[in-house]
Amino acid sequence: MVLSGGTTAPGIALGDYRVAWKAFLVVHHLDVLEHVAVPTTLSWKVADKTELFTSLMALGAAVEQTHIGTVNGRFIASAVLHEPYEGFAIIKLLERRAGSNDPLGLDSIDYLVKDVEAIYQLLKAAGAHVKREHNDMHAWLSLRFGTRLEYEAKFTDHLVLAVAVKEMEQAHTRLRAEYGY
Repeated sequence: MVLSGGTTAPGIALGDYRVAWKAFLVVHHLDVLEHVAVPTTLSWKVADKTELFTSLMALGAAVEQTHIGTVNGRFIASAVLHEPYEGFAIIKLLERRAGSNDPLGLDSIDYLVKDVEAIYQLLKAAGAHVKREHNDMHAWLSLRFGTRLEYEAKFTDHLVLAVAVKEMEQAHTRLRAEYGY
């Protein structure tokens, strides 16, 4: 599988992430996260819309379902894979925000947890760099870690697919109303 964007192949960036993640868990005595936080989504940042669609085409036959939406004027595509890639069933492609110089390539990993508040309290008690974030569609915890806080983990009690469903339901309701049904 090929993902474009950034200067490293996804396996290399993902390997670096995993090493930093393990180190974070050890340093903060949070090995419990390995048992209660399930990695579900690999988020990959691309330069622009063209690269997002080129990356989706490169994923091609590996994709079972795709949802593409816009958030704050940029495209985000969530692709469900037929077979997991490096343990991930979902790849999320993020168009870099206009005017941003965020690094391209691996952006973050989403972790599914049963109790977001309990994870927040656990991370805060460990002195981790965690904060609550949200947009109009959902809420999550953002954890920054690594020597320069260059890695991000996002914790939710739902898959990114729930956001796609919610967006499609809103569009469905709006269009039915516009059609008079």
